[in-house]
Amino acid sequence: MSKNQKLILQLFSVACLIAIITCVIVNIAIDRKITWSLYPIVSVPFGWLVFSPLIIKKQGVVFSICSLMLFILPFLFLLDKITPIESWFLPLGIPSATVGMITIWAVFLMFRFVKISLSYKCAISLFFVGVFTCPAMNYYVDRFLDTGPRLLNNILNILSCVVIAVVIFVLGYRSNKSKRERAQMEEDRVRTG
Repeated sequence: MSKNQKLILQLFSVACLIAIITCVIVNIAIDRKITWSLYPIVSVPFGWLVFSPLIIKKQGVVFSICSLMLFILPFLFLLDKITPIESWFLPLGIPSATVGMITIWAVFLMFRFVKISLSYKCAISLFFVGVFTCPAMNYYVDRFLDTGPRLLNNILNILSCVVIAVVIFVLGYRSNKSKRERAQMEEDRVRTG
């Protein structure tokens, strides 16, 4: 790890620690006990565990996603224990984390290994999230809240994501076509001398 990386990691760690201490001090000063500051006490270390690999490692994104996979369920379990409502970890936390991790890996692997235009990748990602991830998350939330499926809400979400994905795809196609035409014109100009 380079000196700059070490410095950034140290500054990031100190900022996280200051954030926790500040929240605890303010919470105790106002409420005379620790109440809401439990959330940053749990969340800030989780954030540190997920984001610090981006600073430390050459393959930081992979390590960051792996760290997220490793710590998301313990994090959600702890949040469940301090949240003042009925337990949501099993019916909502685990399924949502699973859907989220599948989405994150799918998008990452596509951006990393699929050799297509960035605009196409963005359009496909938005389509995937809008058509599959969001409805799946909404299903688990509706089931946990014991409400019926919000069909109109889901349809509007899906349609808006599909429309935006199509617009991004078309813009990307036009941009790529224009680049190809310019490259062809340049090639023809070079050939004709």
